[in-house]
Amino acid sequence: MKFTIAPMFAALAALSSAAPASDVEVRQSGGGFYAAGDQYSGGGCTNLIYGDPIYVSNACTALNRFSTPGITINSYKLAQVNAGCSVKLYTTSTCTGTSYTASVGQCIQGNAPFVSAIVTCA
Repeated sequence: MKFTIAPMFAALAALSSAAPASDVEVRQSGGGFYAAGDQYSGGGCTNLIYGDPIYVSNACTALNRFSTPGITINSYKLAQVNAGCSVKLYTTSTCTGTSYTASVGQCIQGNAPFVSAIVTCA
């Protein structure tokens, strides 16, 4: 069987143009994140829900960004943060009220479940 390059490229081009659009959110298209932390359903950083990056800086963002039902973030441990950035967590969806400063490697817990965060970068 003989293959030639031109028909193979044509076939690949046809397949790639037929591929469905990406489900990646617009804010994720850059590929980078400003901070990442582990979310826990139990107090004292027990019962890991999952580790999750924060793709937004200098704006309030939901910690449960996909609105997954049944997720209650009772404690949080910051795994990493970009140089020049800091992370504050809130128990409100609007990043108002008492803020809780997240430090890398330290477990934090508020007086209610965490709902949102702000990563502030200089």
